[in-house]
Amino acid sequence: MAKKKGKIVSTADEENTIPYEKWIVSFANSGRSKIKISFREFLAQGFYEAYDTVMTYAENQNLDVRWFKEKRNCGNAFSQFEITKLESFCTYCNRKFNHQEPVPCHHDECNSVFCSRNCMNDHIMLLHDRNL
Repeated sequence: MAKKKGKIVSTADEENTIPYEKWIVSFANSGRSKIKISFREFLAQGFYEAYDTVMTYAENQNLDVRWFKEKRNCGNAFSQFEITKLESFCTYCNRKFNHQEPVPCHHDECNSVFCSRNCMNDHIMLLHDRNL
């Protein structure tokens, strides 16, 4: 925000800003023998950004995209479940990772996720073992 003759004026064009929406994507493994279906959640500002995010992830992970749409249009079935994020940031090293299953912290009250067991072990040693 900027001041202009005693008035506060927004520097961003708020009328034309597209808000971030939650999206759900359904993947299937590319292997022909067994089809494993998974769902992931992510944020995007619109259809084209969502499409780019989904296709980039699918190409990097060698997955087939079944469908993707805004979470609010998916019905009540998806609002009841905790869906894994499409891309996560490691709590310990802050790197972006795209693993199918992130490594969660084993402590009950901690919601941290990690890219590897090494990061989880370092986190536990530095944060949780001190409290013993």
